[in-house]
Amino acid sequence: MERSTYIFWSILILSSSVIQYFTGNFPYSVFSFPLNLIIGALWIYLIYLSISSYSARPAVRFMLSGSTTFFSLLFLILGSLVIGLFPQMTAADAEAVPGILSRLGVYNFMSSWIFVTILTVFLTHLGMITLRGTTRHATFRLRFFLNHAGLWIAVFATFLGSADISTLRIPVFFDRPNREAYTLEGDRTYLGYNLLLKDFHAEYYENGAPRHYQAVVSLSSPDSDTAQEFTLRVNHPYSRTLGEDIYLTGYDTSSSSPRYCILQIVVQPWKYIQLLGIIMTLAGGIMLFAFGPRKDRKKLTQTI
Repeated sequence: MERSTYIFWSILILSSSVIQYFTGNFPYSVFSFPLNLIIGALWIYLIYLSISSYSARPAVRFMLSGSTTFFSLLFLILGSLVIGLFPQMTAADAEAVPGILSRLGVYNFMSSWIFVTILTVFLTHLGMITLRGTTRHATFRLRFFLNHAGLWIAVFATFLGSADISTLRIPVFFDRPNREAYTLEGDRTYLGYNLLLKDFHAEYYENGAPRHYQAVVSLSSPDSDTAQEFTLRVNHPYSRTLGEDIYLTGYDTSSSSPRYCILQIVVQPWKYIQLLGIIMTLAGGIMLFAFGPRKDRKKLTQTI
């Protein structure tokens, strides 16, 4: 590999580490909708422009090189190992942990400048590879497109959609409706609807540990008498809208007859775009497994 490759990645990782150390995690919240949509559209356009008009430029050739593939995947794997090996916390909890590792963002690594930088290079590289591989051949390569574009869409939507994700927790009571929820950081907010616990059932092991529990919850608008009921079980959420899911995460364990349950509301507007990318990648993998690698028909004909 060329010396410039090592210099590029050394500067990239070092500079992002310095920014992380002195400024803290990447401010994802600033890039919420519609700014993330504008940035995404501009990013895609620049990728297209680089391939269509500036493919001979050294910077573009460098981004399309095998060394960029190697190092972007290497650092992405290393970043994923950091996420897996170190406990991941909320931003507030991570900042409260003393030491240099905390300053480098390892306890909330997906939001660190280091990981964001790695992911930006990886997505740019993958987008350019996908576009070049799709347009440079006379025939459309479906398997190549599904595998590469699917992975790009899934990661791209996760990356840009992070600013729009919100997670709230709310206690839901039998005796009164409630819409006062809390963020993971402990900030209070109010839902646009009321929640009321209608029924709760729990089954226990012989040692008293919960084996199974479920809740029937009523959802109603503050200015309307109409309500809808739904049943929640652990890992079986209720989808209120396309981008909002309600999970049952806990209940009152201080009394023999629970007085409330804890619900977690996850708003994730980009999840179906992520799902599209995952389905495309799976479809490409199935096609590759079923039909094998693509063969050069011309060479095969000449051999025969």
